Amino acid sequence: MKKLLLVVIALSTITCQNPPDLSLYNQNKEIAEKFILTYQAPVNYELFESMVDENIVHQSPMYGAGEVGYKEVLAQGKFYMTGFEKVTFTAKWWLPGVDPETLAADGSVRVYGTWKGNSIASGKEFSVDSYHYFGIKDGKIIQSGDYFDATGMVMATQPDPVEEEVVE
Repeated sequence: MKKLLLVVIALSTITCQNPPDLSLYNQNKEIAEKFILTYQAPVNYELFESMVDENIVHQSPMYGAGEVGYKEVLAQGKFYMTGFEKVTFTAKWWLPGVDPETLAADGSVRVYGTWKGNSIASGKEFSVDSYHYFGIKDGKIIQSGDYFDATGMVMATQPDPVEEEVVE
């Protein structure tokens, strides 16, 4: 009887909880999707730049870079947009972010997916799994982070070294 009572209490507690309000998340997800599309053909650096807040804090995927600001975000965006072509992003999961203390949905956006494309310099293809997060305020990205092997991707797509002929 005690077990049945505990089950009833647990079920009623679960069913009485209000579902999270995901309206802000859904609105911000549209912005994040638009932002990711700026890297794909046709590349849109001007739109990319207009969506980045001047006070952004961004966790860079580049080895040793750590958190960077506005100028570095723009430089990294330009690097990818001018160095790679036929770029696609296939999202596996879009998820709402949560406040780390309350665990309540806070309107931020997270996405897991795969980037594919090729290097313009070498023609070599790449495919890299990634995780990105976006904090958005007033339609602009104010906080973001990229987690993928950016350095490995860049190294793997470098042109092959030119072998010098030995002259005798």
